[in-house]
Amino acid sequence: MSAAARRLLYWSGPMLACLWVYWPGLLAWFQQDDFAWLGLGLSIYDAKSFLRALFAPMAQGTIRPWSERVFFLVFRALFDMDALPFRIWAFLTQFAALALLAKVTARLSGSRQAGFWAALIWGTNSALAISMSWTSAYNQSLCAVFLLLSLFWLIKYTETGLGRYNLLQWVTFLLGFGALELNVVYPALAATYAWLCARRHFVRVLPMFVPSFVYTLVHNYAAPKAAGGVYALYFDGALPETLATYLGWTMGSVRPLYQQSMLMWAASVSILIAAALCVVVAVEWRAGRWAVLFPLGWYLITLAPYLPLKYHRADYYLAVPTAGFAMLAGWAFARAWRAGWFWRPVAVLLLGLYVAGSVPVARTTASYYHRRSLPVRQLFFGIERARQLHPDKVILLTGASSDLFWAGIYDNPFRLHQIRDVYLAPGSERTITPHPELGDVSACVFPPIATARALEQNRAVVYAVGGEKPVNVTTIYRSMAARDLSRELARRVDAGQPLLADQLGPTWYPIEHGYRWMPKRATVRLGGTRSPTEQLYLEGFCPEGAAGATMIVKLNGIAAGEGKIDRPGGFELRFQIPASLVGVAILEVELELSRTVSLPEDGRELGAAFGVISIR
Repeated sequence: MSAAARRLLYWSGPMLACLWVYWPGLLAWFQQDDFAWLGLGLSIYDAKSFLRALFAPMAQGTIRPWSERVFFLVFRALFDMDALPFRIWAFLTQFAALALLAKVTARLSGSRQAGFWAALIWGTNSALAISMSWTSAYNQSLCAVFLLLSLFWLIKYTETGLGRYNLLQWVTFLLGFGALELNVVYPALAATYAWLCARRHFVRVLPMFVPSFVYTLVHNYAAPKAAGGVYALYFDGALPETLATYLGWTMGSVRPLYQQSMLMWAASVSILIAAALCVVVAVEWRAGRWAVLFPLGWYLITLAPYLPLKYHRADYYLAVPTAGFAMLAGWAFARAWRAGWFWRPVAVLLLGLYVAGSVPVARTTASYYHRRSLPVRQLFFGIERARQLHPDKVILLTGASSDLFWAGIYDNPFRLHQIRDVYLAPGSERTITPHPELGDVSACVFPPIATARALEQNRAVVYAVGGEKPVNVTTIYRSMAARDLSRELARRVDAGQPLLADQLGPTWYPIEHGYRWMPKRATVRLGGTRSPTEQLYLEGFCPEGAAGATMIVKLNGIAAGEGKIDRPGGFELRFQIPASLVGVAILEVELELSRTVSLPEDGRELGAAFGVISIR
């Protein structure tokens, strides 16, 4: 084989293996959180809103301008709802990370062969399955690129002493904060490398801890950590158990996809692989090659921020840490191959066992995300066609499975093509598995009383979904289900929905573009509470001049509290319902804003635009 062919195989081999394992993810369409990011452009109308869209905390308080905001804004503007360009870019980013891993491993180990096997092992590790199949997880691949590229520049700097490499390291390190919060650990990675491999440069990397410290303070101020729920941090005795779980997953061990009969086999394979890696580490360390400890440092340092999330253990958290496992595994394979003919079959056997455990899980996960996305795509374009056929009617959906609902209905993808008034038909929520950590199913259900009116007035169509395309079943639904619909007041009122206008008081302004403005005071009637734990939710939009206003709420004349609207734009306020009103059939909600604005062009007194008023 010629030198050029060997170079081509060296760089392309791991990428082709990654593509072969994860090709279903290349063909996946959008799903779940993707639609929130795809819709980000809808909230941009001036320079200030553009900056908020890029840097305001969103999605559990995250601030990721490059990997989520800019990525989705640019690709949506260029390709609209064609997912393939998004997926191609995600794959190319991961391929860049594989190439960087090969370079870094080769320099750490002194073996190009180790770099090749490291990239191959990482590219087929099942920890990449979600980031290679779900566009919203692109942040993992981009973060890996920034971390590996920064480390590569550091290695070049320590090898050559040229200041430009140190400058490049700082640039990529600082830019990495826009990809994923995990970037804060880079100074610890740099310090570990310097201490093990270039100790005279150790002091020179310490200033990097300053930006990470400042970023952490600013981020925690702008987006405080969750005090409860699955994203809360717990520094307790569960940390070792969480680490052990991730170690097993890293080496292809116990997975939910495995049958009970396979668990012992999988655990045994993991122990064998771990033992072999420990032997290589011991041999290299005794020979004075301390750099062999760096892959362990990478793994533990990049995994550490996720260990306190004991109620949210997730495969994709391993996407970056497993690069360290791959470095060490590639190093071990190359070392065994050089050790002679006795060790080569052992190395091949262990690599084969690893691949046999990891690749099926990787392919199964990628195939799942691909299969789950296809009905979402069919639904989206099917409802787009339904809107063309019924431009002025409410569209109600029946027959949605849990997967279809959470992947393609809850986040309301239809708004991306300006399609409003798409809801679940009443009763459809009974077939959907609740996931309170993701959201409230009832928020997507059209109120029974409004459904009955819409069907009576021929202002609604009903489509059965979940098949190859949505099917119009309005006649069947009207004859079988409409007579059983409740006529109680709706507990969730969309102010922009004309079929619920009779529950709004007289001061509301007419509907504009799917919402209504309230003046200083307004009222709305809601169906009563069913549980002491339910609260009143207000969801709306505050104009620039009214920011800082206080919303004063009364329920049936009883004060329910006050809530401040801190900034212009969308807001959500919640209020406790007085104990004396629990179980009351009808609640009269009185809203009053402490501040309003007046627009010169129409002279109206404007408080806030709604939005939804609901009890849940």
